[in-house]
Amino acid sequence: MRPVAAIVIPTYNESRTIGRLLDSLREVASDVAATWDLQIIVVDGASPDGTAEAVQEHRAGNPGLHLIREEKKGGIGTAYRAGFAHAVTILEAAVVLEFDGDLQHPPDIVPKMLAAVSSGADLVLGSRRIDGGGYPRGWSLWRRFLSQFGGSLTRAILFFPGRRWREITDPTTGLRATRISDGLRSLGWFGSESRGFGYKIETLHALVRSGVRVAEVPLKFQLRDAGESKITRQTPGEILTTAIRLRL
Repeated sequence: MRPVAAIVIPTYNESRTIGRLLDSLREVASDVAATWDLQIIVVDGASPDGTAEAVQEHRAGNPGLHLIREEKKGGIGTAYRAGFAHAVTILEAAVVLEFDGDLQHPPDIVPKMLAAVSSGADLVLGSRRIDGGGYPRGWSLWRRFLSQFGGSLTRAILFFPGRRWREITDPTTGLRATRISDGLRSLGWFGSESRGFGYKIETLHALVRSGVRVAEVPLKFQLRDAGESKITRQTPGEILTTAIRLRL
């Protein structure tokens, strides 16, 4: 029996991209079908633009696609907790991947992340900061500076000094794959406190403290071609204050 790998995708107003993403992931599911049962869980935060309806249309003839509809927008942390709970308790997933719904994460990276898990990693991070990875050419210098400086500062706060500081180059990446083990179940690590982007830092910190084996794969972050970014002016501050709180 093939192990289940569940991809959790939180969405809010992604009707212009979600269909293309689901089509691409269905092809990926076919590519890895010999070794993995790939399931996709979309958690929609009450999008007014018809995102959930677009997902529902794609569910026809696709039993590997699941839709969770929130009554109101609860934030990315809330959405991931709902998706993880479904993946672990309902689908009994062996691996859970976190994936953006805006096509900034290329679907063809999924087999590489699953291969890293098969090779022994417990946590696989898509890194924009290692050879083969990178940021979109269309980003402004200011956006690139914020991302790189914020990531470096978060990395130092959480992990310097020590081997994890050298091992984890992109702590704010949104692309991760996590092996679900009995130890991680007992940690309850996906029950973080944050509703927003601080969730990423809280769960990364919990995973690293549990002693997981970490691997990184190169992530060529793509330029969003539709919809609006969910990153706000408050996001960098939320991430950094979360990192400081955890370190203290």
